[in-house]
This record gives sequence, C-alpha cells and structure tokens, in this order.
Amino acid sequence: MNPFTGVFGYGQVQWFRASGTFTVPAGVTSVRCRVWGGGAVGGGGFAMTTVTGLTPGGTVAVTVGAAAATSSFGSYATATGASASTAGTGSATGTNSVTASGGTGSTGGGGVGGIFGNGGGGSTGVAQNGNAGGGGGTTSGNTGGNGFSGTGAQFNTNYGVPPTSGLTFPSLDLIGTGGGGVNTISGVNGGGGGASSAYGGFPGGGGGGGGAAGLVVVEW
Repeated sequence: MNPFTGVFGYGQVQWFRASGTFTVPAGVTSVRCRVWGGGAVGGGGFAMTTVTGLTPGGTVAVTVGAAAATSSFGSYATATGASASTAGTGSATGTNSVTASGGTGSTGGGGVGGIFGNGGGGSTGVAQNGNAGGGGGTTSGNTGGNGFSGTGAQFNTNYGVPPTSGLTFPSLDLIGTGGGGVNTISGVNGGGGGASSAYGGFPGGGGGGGGAAGLVVVEW
C-alpha cells in the first residue's frame, strides 16, 4: 500500500511519458490521475484528482509537458509548467483533489510540487525543503533542500534526466519528492538543480541548465 494515498481501485497503473490518449478499461467508471508540469528554473506544478462518471471504452486526452510546458489529464487536472521567473501551479475539477505549486528558482532551481505540498525554492544559500527540495546555488558549502523522500542530490548520482528504461520509485506517492542539488549538481526525483549549469530532476524539477519534463500517471 502507498504510504499516503493508498492503492486505488484494482491497483492498475498506466504511465504517460509523452502525450497520448487514455482509454477507459472495461468495467471501470472512475480513475485517479496524477499530473506534473515541466520545470524551467522554477519547479513544475502538481495536481491529483479522482475522476468519476467515465464510460468504459471512452477516451481522455493526456498532455505531457516538456520542460517549461503544461501537463494535463483531459479537463480534470492540469499542472502548469514553470518559467524563468515563476513556478508552476496545479488545478483540478474532480474529487479528493490535491494541488501544489513548484518552488521558485533563483541561482538554484525550484523543486516540483506534489502530494506532500509545494516544492522547495532554490537560492544562493541553503535551499528550501519541500515536497521536492530546491537547489543550493553556486557557493561552495551550500546544501540542497531536502525532499520528502530524500536529502540533497550530492548523495544520489541518478539525476538530471528521466531514466532511459523503467521507473524505480518505491511508491507512486514518492514520485517527485527528491532532494535538490548543490553547486553544479543536478536535482533528483523532482528536486531543483544547484546552479546555472545543473538540471532539474525528473519529473518537473527546475534548474538553470534546463528543467525536467512532466509526467502523467493514471490509476484504476
């Protein structure tokens, strides 16, 4: 069971790393979607909601934002992308909804928002903690912000871009909850990158070197 939200429905999951179409399975009339927007310097937004009244065999358009772009699950949940000066936000029209904003970025990138709250902000000093930690900036000795699932990215080398195969998060609830980077180190699992050359961690982390793309996950 997931530590916060619990397993939904039959425990089936579909991942969208690129835009596409979700077809409602036979016998299913409700789903839960999780949507992360793309990061830029700030972190992307987040939205999660339960959608009811669906028709088996019907379809819902899924948009997965690249860096700085918006992700959505039909009209039910939207997570906006960040920009150089602003963080992304989340909105939802279903039930049992959770929305959050990404962290703002400056010298360090902002972390992505998630079910545990807003992403941490990046700064030239000690970065903020949050759902995903912000980046620590360029000065030697700074620390990356802590995310819900981990400390700064100096303790993790799987950072910067989405994995080329598979996703190894221990729980859906821990997607996008990693720590921020330090100095020139990129963020992990949604955390913000530590400096102008560092990238945001997938999904939705911000960084001066580039933000990470968004993600949509559907459960039924």
